[in-house]
Amino acid sequence: MQTPKGTRDYFGTDAKKFGAIVSSFKNAFETFGFDRVSTPNFEYSKLLKGKYGEDEKLIYEFKDRSGRGLALRYDLTVPLARVVGNTQFPLPAKFYNIGKVFRYDNPQKGRKREFVQADIDVVGSNSALCDAELISCMSYGFYGLRIKPIFRVNNRMVMNQIFSELGYNKKDFVLILRAIDKLDKIGAAGVKRELEGKGLKNVSKLLKLIRTRGSLTTLKSELKGLTIDLSPFESLSSDIRNLQMNPTRVEFDLSLARGLDYYTGNVYEIDIGQKMSVGGGGRYDSLVRNLTGKDLTGVGISIGITRLFDLVSDKIKVNDSKVSVVGINTNPLEIINSLRSNGIVTNYDLNDRNLRSAMNYANKTGSNYVILVGERELKAKKFVVRDMSSGKEEKLTINQIISKLK
Repeated sequence: MQTPKGTRDYFGTDAKKFGAIVSSFKNAFETFGFDRVSTPNFEYSKLLKGKYGEDEKLIYEFKDRSGRGLALRYDLTVPLARVVGNTQFPLPAKFYNIGKVFRYDNPQKGRKREFVQADIDVVGSNSALCDAELISCMSYGFYGLRIKPIFRVNNRMVMNQIFSELGYNKKDFVLILRAIDKLDKIGAAGVKRELEGKGLKNVSKLLKLIRTRGSLTTLKSELKGLTIDLSPFESLSSDIRNLQMNPTRVEFDLSLARGLDYYTGNVYEIDIGQKMSVGGGGRYDSLVRNLTGKDLTGVGISIGITRLFDLVSDKIKVNDSKVSVVGINTNPLEIINSLRSNGIVTNYDLNDRNLRSAMNYANKTGSNYVILVGERELKAKKFVVRDMSSGKEEKLTINQIISKLK
C-alpha cells in the first residue's frame, strides 16, 4: 500500500540528509537565542479560519466525535500567536518551532500536503532590528548547508503608499495585493485582466512599478517622482550589515505580496536561485490581538524543510560511515560497546548467523568496514578490519581501530 497522496516516507541516506537540514537550522535558531515552542498538529477550526486569504480552502478540516470543528495546522505562526496571547513571557520573546503542517494542495516537486516547516518569531517588539535578526538567523542556517539564498523583501506600508499615489481606494488594497500575489501563476496579463475586471484603473502603470527589483538605489530611481517613504528598507539594509554572521544577500522586490491577510509591515521570501522559493514571512502586528485580545506585535519567518530537501538533497553531504562487527563463535559485545562509546556508528547481526550470512548482511546494510572478532583475535587483542569497498584487510588493536574510524 502506498502513502496517501502528497506524503512520503524518509529512510536511509534520505532520512540522514533531512535530519542534517533540520539540525543546521535548529543550531542557527539556538545560536541566535530563540527558545523552542511546540504546538499541537491540530487546532480548533475557528482559530485558523480567516487568516490565509484565498488559500483558506487548503485547510484540512474535520469534526471530532463530539462535533467540534477541528483543523490540521496550516502553518506554525497562527498557533504561536495563540500561545503568546494566552501566556505571560518576558518581552520581547523569541521562539522557534520545527514541525509538520498540512495543506490540501496539488502535490508536485517541492510541494507536499504534509511537510515540515521551521519557523522563528519575535513577539512584543516594534524594533526594525527584529527583521534583521530573523533574516540573519535564517541566513546562518543556510550557511551551515553551504547554500547561499536570496532574501527578497517588500513592505506592506510602502505598497499602500504606492497604491495611494496611483489613486486607488484603501478598500481595494487587499484586493490588489491578492492579485499581485498570483503574478508567478497567471502572469502580468492575468493580473491586469483580474484587476481591470474589478473596475480598477491605471493597472499598466502599477504593473510597471511592481516589476522593480534590486538594491535600494534601484528602488529610489524607479520610484522617482512619487512621494514614498523608503525608511523601512533603509533601516533593514543598515541593520543586516551590522548583524550578519555570514554574507547575506537582500533584494527589494515590489512584486512580492505574500497573500496571507495577517501581514502588516515587511514581508519576505527566500529564493535559492532560479526563483525557487523555499520560505517567507513578515510582520503581523494585529494577529495576536485579533486572536486573543492581547495587544502584542509580532514578526516571523519560516522555511519549508521538505521543499528545501526536494530541491537540494543531492547537494547535502552526510556522514554515512557505518561499521559492522561480526563474531566468529564468540560474543563481540565488548568490542561493540568500545566502538559505540567512542562515537563510532556500529551495527551487528542480531540474528547471530554464520560468517557468510553476517558478511552479506553487513554489505546490504551499507557498512563501510567489517570487524571480525574470533577467539584468536580476542587472545591476540588484534582484530581483522575489512574495507568493504576495496576488500583489503588489516589487523589492528581496538585503539588503532578507533583512531582509524573516528
